[in-house]
Amino acid sequence: MPAAFRVYSLSDTAIVIDWGNTIDEAINHQVQALFQCFQQEKKDFIRDVIPAYSSITILYNPVALWKQGIENIEGYVRNFVEGVLINCTNRKEVEQPIVRIPVCYDPAVAPDLTAFCAAKNITVATLIQWHSNEIYRVFMLGFLPGFAYMGTVPESLAMPRKAQPAKQVAAGSVGIAGRQTGIYPFHSPGGWHIIGQTPEALFQQNRKQPALLQPGYRVQFVPIDIDTFYSLKQNKNTCL
Repeated sequence: MPAAFRVYSLSDTAIVIDWGNTIDEAINHQVQALFQCFQQEKKDFIRDVIPAYSSITILYNPVALWKQGIENIEGYVRNFVEGVLINCTNRKEVEQPIVRIPVCYDPAVAPDLTAFCAAKNITVATLIQWHSNEIYRVFMLGFLPGFAYMGTVPESLAMPRKAQPAKQVAAGSVGIAGRQTGIYPFHSPGGWHIIGQTPEALFQQNRKQPALLQPGYRVQFVPIDIDTFYSLKQNKNTCL
């Protein structure tokens, strides 16, 4: 892999490949390319492979290796990981689809919209244009099941997290924090600035792939009005 990284043990059941504490699209492309390489490895001792912004954590089962007579389990796993790294050198990430998500940018469903626009000295129409014109990359999932950390929002819309998080954020809320944007899959506390809401379900346990968005996906927001939002939301609830 081109960028510098280090490999270290996180515990006696996990090993990490780390490119540093950074949000960098080029590095995340490397992370996703390597993640796809690990997905092609069918090893019984690998429990899970978890990609993040600039790291991958490989969870493994030491008991399975011990039963195979392997004594230096950590060394064995490290050799396996380094072998995948070598074989994956210069591998390109397989391009993922663009997912278009309807979003209603209306104060009725976006409690921070008015204050956000006032802080940026822009109109709601301008915010909608800037936010929906971008195609965002899903860097990772985290915080809540199906919560996709996406970027990068235009610098003109960048805003630090709230100093005081909200006690309750509605499911489907679309927020901005720093130069990231994301959608809350469930009702939860949250410190992102809520500028819109989608009627889409970001996580459904009974779906073949419960999380609508996956690392590496590309996302574009499609503005809808408040009537369309309630109509879509009602139809989805009726189908449940």
